[in-house]
Amino acid sequence: MIYRVAFASSDGVRVDSHFGSAERFYIAELDTDKLDCEIVGHIDARPPCHGGWHEVSKFGAVLEALGDVSAIVAQRVGPGARDFIKDSGKAVYQIPLDIEQAVCLLMEEKQWEVDKWRSHTKN
Repeated sequence: MIYRVAFASSDGVRVDSHFGSAERFYIAELDTDKLDCEIVGHIDARPPCHGGWHEVSKFGAVLEALGDVSAIVAQRVGPGARDFIKDSGKAVYQIPLDIEQAVCLLMEEKQWEVDKWRSHTKN
């Protein structure tokens, strides 16, 4: 199976952005059969958080921009955003590492099985 995952990153190397203030998400396709991962592009987003306050209604715009991703990985995710993302049917993780290390962690722990990513797959 192939799962699409969004990484909140300013440079495509590190997961270095808070979900609510991320201006860019890099999209990776994880192939769980081949245990392989490829960055397939990025999506620019309009951050819903501004200096400590946020507009919950704008979380939806970010998720809409991210499209069919199964999971979102950020350096930090506040409780309001975490609940909103989970209620939208996506998994969410705080993994403040390099994207490559974060992918390894997700693959080693088989998170797609734990969190039932099955509703967001690409064949």
